[in-house]
Amino acid sequence: MKLNNKKDKIEELYLNGFNASQITNILNSKLEDKKIKRETIQKHIQRNLLNKRMQHNIKVLEKKEAIKAVNYESTRCMSDKSFISKNKSIYRTKPNGDIVIDKEVAPVVTWDTPKTLLNQKDLTLKKVLNKI
Repeated sequence: MKLNNKKDKIEELYLNGFNASQITNILNSKLEDKKIKRETIQKHIQRNLLNKRMQHNIKVLEKKEAIKAVNYESTRCMSDKSFISKNKSIYRTKPNGDIVIDKEVAPVVTWDTPKTLLNQKDLTLKKVLNKI
């Protein structure tokens, strides 16, 4: 990848709402030769893209809102508790009553799969103990 090509790619990614660390990871995953340091990307953004910060911030907010909307929609139809009760085979119960994913049974799960369900009795006990 040529230098001008890298600069264009950095600008494109920055304007799509990615920060310096994320841009570094993306570019280094595509490069086979010399890797780029995060500090280099950061300096390029500070020196050359400062005037485009508003566009970057708008994209960051858009991405956050999109993630919020997707998370809301994914839990709107089925709560975590009902999902876990329907898919008992991938979960195990800890001694304190918390239900967690069993990594031996399901080593890889989707992002919207509930990871834990805390024991409500345990939570109320913690609240009572915190007040004492």
